[in-house]
Amino acid sequence: MRLAVYDLLGALFAPPAPLCSRHTDKLFVRVCSIIKDRFADPDISPCEVAAEMGISLRYLQKLFTIRGSTCGDYISSLRLDHAAHLIERRALMKTGQPLSDIAYACGFRDYTYFARRFRQRFGTTPGAVGADDPGKDNARVRADIGQS
Repeated sequence: MRLAVYDLLGALFAPPAPLCSRHTDKLFVRVCSIIKDRFADPDISPCEVAAEMGISLRYLQKLFTIRGSTCGDYISSLRLDHAAHLIERRALMKTGQPLSDIAYACGFRDYTYFARRFRQRFGTTPGAVGADDPGKDNARVRADIGQS
């Protein structure tokens, strides 16, 4: 009887089993795939992703948390990477496309917010990429995209 009690107490206070498994890894890949397909949609949110996957928001959060990130950060990261790519292309081709159009095309609703996040991520403003020294800011942005 004592052993059964000890076993029960041990089970109660044992660390939780890791959330990572082959099943959760496959689920996480599917979640990332959905986000990659729809990151430019300004209405995509963790709640919407969870609903589309048929899982709870809390479970979605856990999938990202055990990997050291959040769903919102992942969405934002994809948007910023894509924006950096488009801005680089804009600078190389000298198209003059408004930066606000690029921001909106990448899923940002507010240009000011986009510019602030871009500067935080890449260390330069979107307008400075390719403005004076054609290679300097582009190289920094390109290197940061490669790290993601």
